[in-house]
Amino acid sequence: MIETRELTKIFGKTTAVDRLSIQVGAGSIFGIVGPNGAGKTTLMRMLATLLPPTSGDALVGGASIRRHAARVRRLVGYLPDASGVYPDMTVAEYMSFFAACYGVPASDRAALIGDLLTLVDLSHRRDEPMEKLSPGMRRRLGLARALVHDPHVLLLDDATAGLDPRARVELRELLKELRSMNKTIVLTSHILAELEDMCTHIAILERGRILVAGESAVIRARLRPHRIIAVRFFGNVEMAVNQARTGQGVVDAQLVPTHGQAMREESATGMSEFANGEDGMGTGMLHALKEMQIVFAGDYSDATELLRHLMRTGVQVVSFSEQADSLEKILTGLNGPAQPGPARTG
Repeated sequence: MIETRELTKIFGKTTAVDRLSIQVGAGSIFGIVGPNGAGKTTLMRMLATLLPPTSGDALVGGASIRRHAARVRRLVGYLPDASGVYPDMTVAEYMSFFAACYGVPASDRAALIGDLLTLVDLSHRRDEPMEKLSPGMRRRLGLARALVHDPHVLLLDDATAGLDPRARVELRELLKELRSMNKTIVLTSHILAELEDMCTHIAILERGRILVAGESAVIRARLRPHRIIAVRFFGNVEMAVNQARTGQGVVDAQLVPTHGQAMREESATGMSEFANGEDGMGTGMLHALKEMQIVFAGDYSDATELLRHLMRTGVQVVSFSEQADSLEKILTGLNGPAQPGPARTG
């Protein structure tokens, strides 16, 4: 659905996008991850025909962004990283305005707007002024606006900006639904963990070049073979660690020492002594908040089942979260320099 061919954009002495060649398969959810200044927004603006390339080209649905900009714009719905709103307009008026801009007949607008607001869960806000919407609601409304002309391709720049954890979960489910409607979706972020469970494919972009690209599972395995899950809990240390080690996808589990406490994990006896304390009763330790790190090779459903397993066996879980590597650490860990050659993504 999207193919870039040596796509390049230069601003003065700065090369923002450097001979970029990628292919995005129809029906995929393609995430572009990179630090600020990597060229993500420049790339998205070129694909949306809002910014002409310095050299090279890109095809969207077979149409060139250089020679057939009008055709590309009919195929693309674009949500920029920051989009303005009209505070005096209601949600329905805002949607009607853009439907008119795209030539949607007046007789069809009410039904279309109703369907799109239902899709993004904003039907109950249709008659409210836009100034009353939260940042997450405005982001969802922007997505509805990008869909008003039923595009084949969605370009979502910094898709998760301003969204709280619940809104990110809702966005993930919405993207899956849009994919089931045969939409091809390209989205960007500077946080890998926010995109990897949303996308079918991932590309890492740095200084305008693709470092690595491919299916999400393959990229995840290359960048981070094992996840690290941090669990904070109350209760018996030995029981918690042993129960964690029996979970599906668990490679290992270890207690994290805190406040200078010594770790004794060379044997089961050592762990028992640590858990029970010098008096053998461990009353103080049972009531102290503790943390263990789980080296985890399973998927998200395995992680959910692991949490349930720990709670069923009496571990009083306070928090259960994945420790995400920083993007800088991931980029440092990649082998070899950035390559300008083509990256196929399905």
